[in-house]
Amino acid sequence: MPVPTCPKCGEPVERILDLAYGYWQWDADREKYAHRTCSDRVDVAPWVHDRCMGELRDLHPQNDYSAVPAG
Repeated sequence: MPVPTCPKCGEPVERILDLAYGYWQWDADREKYAHRTCSDRVDVAPWVHDRCMGELRDLHPQNDYSAVPAG
């Protein structure tokens, strides 16, 4: 079974993060956490690619990808 690719960066999606509301990242310049989102829309998919934080709207971690052709 081929690994699905990310529609944003084109890399294999080996890890999916469940981030419906984004995440918090330390901002050293401001000396506090800054909220980061994974989409600029309100209807963001709750899962993103861990490498580029690209939204995976049409890819669900529980889908069966065994029949997806390689390449």
